[in-house]
Amino acid sequence: MLSLVLQEQKKRKRLWILAAIFAFIYGLYLFLDILAFGTFNSLITDLGWPLFFLHQGLNVIMAAITSLMVSLSQIKLTMTKSEPVGSNSIPFLSFIFGLLTFGCAPCVVAFFAAVGITFTPIVFPNGNLLWKFILLALIIAGFVWILYSINKGVCKPKIKKSEA
Repeated sequence: MLSLVLQEQKKRKRLWILAAIFAFIYGLYLFLDILAFGTFNSLITDLGWPLFFLHQGLNVIMAAITSLMVSLSQIKLTMTKSEPVGSNSIPFLSFIFGLLTFGCAPCVVAFFAAVGITFTPIVFPNGNLLWKFILLALIIAGFVWILYSINKGVCKPKIKKSEA
């Protein structure tokens, strides 16, 4: 099943969808970085260029894996009318994790305090870089799970009449 999904991913339409998902998700991670530092300028000033590029490199890797995860899941859904377990919740949870840890922590702490939940994220050096590595590990684990779930899918692909 996985080979069929990967073949479908190589089509031009699917590549455009993948690019759009990637741009959206990278934008979300960049947004989290900007929320954490206030402005784009202060992000570069506080981190310095090398650390800034490391953060953005991690953002690109996380966005690429996440967008591929979503795209492959949607292709499987289109082909079999069943999606892999956790396929769309993993990217959503990764964004929430980013928001709670390296994103706009003061905003989240204030929101939780308003509803009676005490929460204090741990602040790590280098712009909370350790949180990004933890998130990257979680995304990779989710991606491996999605690939396994797609490969072990029990549904047969629905062949369109035009393809038969």
